[in-house]
Amino acid sequence: MSIRFICDSTCDYTEQQAKELGITLVPLKVLFGEKEYFDGVDIKPEAFYDMLADSEELPTTSQPSPEAFLQYFREAKEAGDDVICILLASKLSGTCQSALVAKDIVEYERIYIIDSMQATLGTQLLTERAFTLQKEGKNAEQIVEILEKEKEKVCIYLIVDTLLYLQKGGRLSATGMVVGSALNLKPVLAVRYGEVKVAGLARGQKGAREKLLKAMEKDGGMDKSRGYNLGYTGNNEFLGEFQDFIRERLGTEYNKMVAVGSVIGVHVGPGASAIAVFLN
Repeated sequence: MSIRFICDSTCDYTEQQAKELGITLVPLKVLFGEKEYFDGVDIKPEAFYDMLADSEELPTTSQPSPEAFLQYFREAKEAGDDVICILLASKLSGTCQSALVAKDIVEYERIYIIDSMQATLGTQLLTERAFTLQKEGKNAEQIVEILEKEKEKVCIYLIVDTLLYLQKGGRLSATGMVVGSALNLKPVLAVRYGEVKVAGLARGQKGAREKLLKAMEKDGGMDKSRGYNLGYTGNNEFLGEFQDFIRERLGTEYNKMVAVGSVIGVHVGPGASAIAVFLN
């Protein structure tokens, strides 16, 4: 008996990384108008941001169907294995619901569905925590119990370089975009409890980096015993500066560098820098 791990494509592991870790990836769909793509399969982050720049309307994402999970659940049931699914925040997608429907169809209690309340590099932090707990000898039920408690402590903070996509998505008025652009304002967003919220505004990248750390400290500060992941969207000219700043101020090196895909990328566009942490 072993534990099988399943994530959806919005965790932003590459196919190679998932293979090395032994994670099964279930892709969401990305829709640009009438055209449909499987996230991470036939549209990678680089191509997504190129298409995003050329698109007048924001793309949308579509959750996997229950059928997308059925094969993996049935195989696990036949083998008598446990399954831990660490999936995109239920407030951002119906992916968890599809997995729950598939579990009901298969009728196998040893399938555990975790609403990560996260996406992308935040989901990866939780997944890496699961592997650590497995190495410590924890069984599936124990791993799930711990992750359900600790997931509320995971937060992503992002610096947004352009206001365009916040305005397109209805999170910022046209007037606010004009004023913000004129003042070189950079929003800092936080992804926690499955929601994307504005944590603050600052002038320029340097000011935004300071604002990001202040937002993190306000939320309790980073648990330095856990490490952190960094991420970026599109062609990011500020990533090196961001990486150096975080390393210097937090005093530790990052665990993983993640190319952020469509689900968060559609809100922020290219040029965003991100950090995912466990909060104290």
